[in-house]
Amino acid sequence: MISVVIPAYNEERRLAGGLNEVLTFLGQHFSDYELIVVDDGSRDNTRAFVATAIAQESRARLLTYQPNRGKGYAVRTGVLASAGDPVIFMDADLSTPLSEIPRILQVMTSRNADVVIGSRGLPEADIRQKPPLGRQIASRIFDGIKHALVGLRGLRDTQCGFKAFRGGVARQLFALSRIERFMFDVEILHLAERAGLTIVELPVAWADMPGSKVRFIEGVINMFRDLWRIRRLHPGKIRIEKDERGPASGTGRQ
Repeated sequence: MISVVIPAYNEERRLAGGLNEVLTFLGQHFSDYELIVVDDGSRDNTRAFVATAIAQESRARLLTYQPNRGKGYAVRTGVLASAGDPVIFMDADLSTPLSEIPRILQVMTSRNADVVIGSRGLPEADIRQKPPLGRQIASRIFDGIKHALVGLRGLRDTQCGFKAFRGGVARQLFALSRIERFMFDVEILHLAERAGLTIVELPVAWADMPGSKVRFIEGVINMFRDLWRIRRLHPGKIRIEKDERGPASGTGRQ
């Protein structure tokens, strides 16, 4: 069974057409799947909309809580509630199209990877709508700071909201994670690197979608804080059991 996790915060408009598209795609391509939508304390009608949209689909469920905790917390909640292998998480705006799901799973199998991450940074990536110049500059600054504080120099794009994991690996990594907002991707990949897991970067199709929840000044402050926390929280090697199949907790630092 494949598990697909979608975090959502005030995504009523974006999910209006996308959720039915996701359910149709999964039903056409996978005989066994679960879709987990996590409402991250939305202030609009996201919860009611999702509940109505999935009411007739037994393989889809909604997890919800208040107040808003951040994208990292939402993805962690969904992953830890999952039962599938593999586990994919993707953004509600479908900035990476659903057609990339079979590709990322094929690469996971052919490369015997524990983690496969969608990448906009590789030359082969199909960037159909570039982000504004300011975000591109901020991304380059972020990369320099990230490399200095936590490493991950071998990865061109840690922030793309499209990643696949072996099921047991995903649940162990997210059980160890602590970052609740946008730097959670860095923490998860830092943990995976510390555990010696095989990480493959896959160039994907991607289009920038309007309505980003990131605010520049607040984002910079949180970035510094969270990258420093990651460095302090996980300084040593991490042990991950690769053959674990069900929900599990991480085994901690050695």
